[in-house]
Amino acid sequence: MTNHQRTAAWLAACGKQPNVGNTSIQIGCHLEEFAELLRCIRTDSEGGQLIIDRTVADMDWLAVKIKKGDYTAHIPNHLREQALDALCDGEVTGNGVAYLAGMNKDAADQAVLASNDAKLVDGKPVILEGGKIGKPAGWKAPNLSAFV
Repeated sequence: MTNHQRTAAWLAACGKQPNVGNTSIQIGCHLEEFAELLRCIRTDSEGGQLIIDRTVADMDWLAVKIKKGDYTAHIPNHLREQALDALCDGEVTGNGVAYLAGMNKDAADQAVLASNDAKLVDGKPVILEGGKIGKPAGWKAPNLSAFV
């Protein structure tokens, strides 16, 4: 099963079906994770680092607004093909960064997906107030240190 298929099955098990509201929240999550990556990047330019830091602050702010439902994000029909291309290219370039940085992304992907699966109790998610998928007692984030 591909990572995409596992993620889709996990979201379906969590009761998240394709619709504008769920897509909006997932866009917020995606922005939040990209900001997390940006926080790990350093440049040899003070000006470049300032731009990264400002971008992270703006992206974090926007991600929170979208995830809380203050803003709704969507992909208009006429931009769906371009959005899909960007999502695919993001995976390809992310895999390229991991490869060139000497990271074992395949193993890390499996650890992250297994960690997400561990959020399900008897195949059902722990749903927090506001619809957020929670973590059951004893859940642990994946340890990716062996893959870097």
